[in-house]
Amino acid sequence: MSDLSAQSIREALAACETGPFGARLEVYPQIGSTSDAARRLAGQGAPEGTIVLADEQTAGRGRMGRRWFAPPGSSLMFTTVFRPALPPDRLYRLVMACGLAAAEGCESTAAVHVEVKWPNDLQIGGKKLAGILPESSLLGERVEWAILGIGINVSQDFSTDPELSQTAISLREAAPSTQPIDRAVLLGRILERLNGWYGRLDDAALLDAWRGRCVTLGRQVRVELSGSVLEGVAEEIDLTGALWLRTGAGERRRLTISEAHILGE
Repeated sequence: MSDLSAQSIREALAACETGPFGARLEVYPQIGSTSDAARRLAGQGAPEGTIVLADEQTAGRGRMGRRWFAPPGSSLMFTTVFRPALPPDRLYRLVMACGLAAAEGCESTAAVHVEVKWPNDLQIGGKKLAGILPESSLLGERVEWAILGIGINVSQDFSTDPELSQTAISLREAAPSTQPIDRAVLLGRILERLNGWYGRLDDAALLDAWRGRCVTLGRQVRVELSGSVLEGVAEEIDLTGALWLRTGAGERRRLTISEAHILGE
């Protein structure tokens, strides 16, 4: 039986305190994009905690419209439906909650240390392990729904690709053990931690934990912004998730996830 069959996933979730996450579960052997399917379900009124998961995506996307490529059986790729009681300018806190949950789930499953890179990547040793892609629908000043897609490299071997081996890593490559990683178990541990963090969206501990893992802070970065490039030190992440950059001229600039792109990603 596949480690990502509907049965194996439900067994893994039953062993965890996942709350509403995974109560409605749609599992596909292959799909264009889990986020496309989750967006459709959210628009049709799917309850919060609905999960769309696929063993393979043929049209998966990352940030900035990049394609997310993952061979069958190699990754954990799922999108979650949220209906949060958050103002639109605080929606980045969902990225924080999902990122922390994914980091902690990976750490408990594979005995690795996971860091975050602003705005929405997880890393091990400076190499990309996972990405988070948020989308939302607003009704005036109210969030109608939000969906967050997460893609985690689980069993890929990037060592044979000279380019990707410099920038990407999988849990199997980073883990001290050579034992296979059960993706259903990994999902259950992530959703269990998400259940905990989601109840703390307004808690200062959420932002503190995100900042504590963020490798971007304190570093010199180059940022593309409205066709120009800024250079400076990343000093702070504020309550909305925006990054504050101090340029070489001493100016402080506030950069949001929607407008800024750190070069070298």
